Formats: sequence, C-alpha cells, structure tokens
Amino acid sequence: MKILVLMSANCLRLLLLLSCVHLCWLFSPYVAAQTDYVNYDWQLKRDRHDIRIYLSKVPDSKFRAVRAEMQVDASVESLVALITDLPNCKKWVVMCQKAELVEQLSSTESIVYTHNDVPFPVRDRDVYSHVVWSHDEATGVVKMRSEAIDASKYPVRRGRVRIVYAVSEWHFKPLANGQVAIESFAHVDPNGAVPAWLINFLIVDAPYKTLKQMRARVQQPQYQNAEVALFQ
Repeated sequence: MKILVLMSANCLRLLLLLSCVHLCWLFSPYVAAQTDYVNYDWQLKRDRHDIRIYLSKVPDSKFRAVRAEMQVDASVESLVALITDLPNCKKWVVMCQKAELVEQLSSTESIVYTHNDVPFPVRDRDVYSHVVWSHDEATGVVKMRSEAIDASKYPVRRGRVRIVYAVSEWHFKPLANGQVAIESFAHVDPNGAVPAWLINFLIVDAPYKTLKQMRARVQQPQYQNAEVALFQ
C-alpha cells in the first residue's frame, strides 16, 4: 500500500495538545511513541474501558509526559478521516476550540495552528506546530508527529498564551484481528502562570475522554466509508 499525505484546508493533521515507553514489537501491539533521548518511567494512572493512561516525569520539566493507548474496531483510514475532520474536532477532542492549516511545506509536512479552550481561571493556550506524517509499508503503521515551532512572526491573539514547547504523536497500527492499536503521546509546557498540579491533573482526564469519544465517533458512517487522500 502506498501512502501520499496531502493537506488542504479540509485535510489538516490535528495536533492533540493534551492527550511512550519503548514497547517490544514481539510482545505488544502498540508502537513506541516518545522523545528518543528521554528516559521515561511510565506509571499507569488509569485503566478503564480498555483505555490506559500513563504518566512519566521528564528531566528538567515541571510537567509530566502522557501516553494513552487503546484498540478500536475501525480502520486506519477511518481514524485519519476522523482526525482530519476539523469542523467537528470540538465534538470529540477535549479542549479543542480550533485548528487550521497555516502553511503547506510538502506532501507530508505542514505548519498548523491549534487553539485550546482551557478551563477557567487559566487562560486559553494556542500553538503553532510543525506536523509530519509517515507510513511504514512493512507494518502498515501510520504516524503523526507534531512539534511546536518558533512562532514569533505570528501575532499573539488576544486572551491566549502562546505555547513554545509541545511535542505530540499519534500512532495507528493495524492488527491481525481487524482492529487498530492507537497510541498517543504528549509532553507540553503550557508557558506562563499555570500550576503544575493542575496541568498534571488535566493530562489524565483529557486524553482519556478524548480516546473514549474517538472510539465512539469513528463508528459514524462518514468515517467508516471515508476515502482519505493519505491512502491514495
């Protein structure tokens, strides 16, 4: 299967702001998602409805990294179609207020803008990110990696705080039983006066609720029957 990633205003690769330990391919259906040079110590924080959320301290950071994983009865194509359905991101991605394409760099790379509606009294956060998609034809695994960029050339929008460090990933691995193993990873420094304890609390609830809503929403016909440019 050949994969070409094409992005347009209606085909944006969505950053999950607040959504992993190296997992052995021989013993686990999940794909390792994390920053390679960090030595993670993942601790299971929630295991509910077949969704697992792990947290790990990160050296020289007040904020923990989060890894979330589950399996779904869907195709990789359906999951990509769901993620790229930007007008409906608010219906399943926790705190997603808006995401838009800023610049198309290549068929597999783009700059995207994401606005996150953070609970009061914390001010909303936004981020400009470099998004890259890849596909391993041998395994069928599709990956999206997003990293915050220097966005000083873009004006800061009123009422929002600009995030300058954020790394996130989506990994989709097709399984022999017809399901897809999903793994997401994120490590974010929200920038500004946000209590670390509050962010560390939110990063358990946000990815858990997002994956739970993702599992339900991807079953809708518009995603099950979608034709995605990523797979053409």
